Amino acid sequence: MRDGFAWLVRGAAWLAACGCFALLLASGVATRADDALYDLHMRHWGYAAGDDVVVVAIDQKSLDALGQWPWPRGVHARLLDRLAAAGVRAVGLDIIMADADQAHPQDDLALAAAMRRAGRVAMPVFAEPGELDGPLQELLPVPALAQTAAALGHVDTPGGPDGVTRGAYLEAGLGRAYWPSLALAVDRLAGGAARGAALPGLRNPEPGDASPYLWVRDHYVLLRYAGPSGSFGRVSYTDVLDGALPAGLLRDRLVLVGATAEGMRDILPTPRGLMPGVEYQANVLESLRRGLLVTPLGFTEQFLVGIAVLALASLPYGWPGLRRPWLAALAGLPLAPVAALLLLRLAGLWWPPAACMLVQAAALAASGLAPRRGRARRALA
Repeated sequence: MRDGFAWLVRGAAWLAACGCFALLLASGVATRADDALYDLHMRHWGYAAGDDVVVVAIDQKSLDALGQWPWPRGVHARLLDRLAAAGVRAVGLDIIMADADQAHPQDDLALAAAMRRAGRVAMPVFAEPGELDGPLQELLPVPALAQTAAALGHVDTPGGPDGVTRGAYLEAGLGRAYWPSLALAVDRLAGGAARGAALPGLRNPEPGDASPYLWVRDHYVLLRYAGPSGSFGRVSYTDVLDGALPAGLLRDRLVLVGATAEGMRDILPTPRGLMPGVEYQANVLESLRRGLLVTPLGFTEQFLVGIAVLALASLPYGWPGLRRPWLAALAGLPLAPVAALLLLRLAGLWWPPAACMLVQAAALAASGLAPRRGRARRALA
């Protein structure tokens, strides 16, 4: 009878632990701790960026040489001609050109002609409210450029609750996720991921018939940043324009053109520090090409892994003659972060361990408190 009651108590405690774990996962209260653990690990899990991806930087040197931003689009046309002559494989223009160039109306046509000559040029798409608190509208490049670009890609950069950009959505769009990310678009132009091929990442659980005014994201992946800002090969925009680079430097390269100068408001907080948006795109592109993207687990997978970890941590509680259950609970605390690390390193999957660790900490407190209550009752008897 006494053994049966003990097993009943253990079963009730196990169900309570599972319920608490599910509530912690659903509430997201441990998200900040999980993000901190992920950031800490990523600071020590960088990699050497290859030389395939090169940033053409709109830097302070270029601003000093070419004048105040924005520049006439004829300047970008000259740049594309230089890049095409250098033999680049594909170009991603991380520059918003949603409005016509009123001061130089012929420059849009000149840029479109240069894009046609270059052949493999991707341009950005983004969404913003049409008016204050109004519905979202997609902003494409002006028609002459949108129709000439070899590909269009969204430049949505998702930040976490703390504003830090840890990942990317490989697809997004209004009502349905149909635009590839800019990095994915460039990768496809360069012969990487085929259009229609299965993409990695956490899928969007929302139904496919979302509101046409809702920005829908899909295929969320976490990034392994190569390092802090400046980890990728970078050349100055004006050096490309002036033909000042060594011959062959850009041949067969994937080029991303974007702002790096301070004050141009294209800076993102990342786990590796502040980074220009164009270098963020370089990290996504490099990760796509080398298979370095990390897929976060969904709720069901997180719950199942957590239950397995909790079950493994609770095994010592059944050992005969165990006099100090709190020691077993203490020994099981590293299981969650170790499991998260193994999944990340060996399978490229991210399982956030903080909720599981909170449940284990509660079990540790309870296992240490129970013997004290028993001794107090015996003393009063």
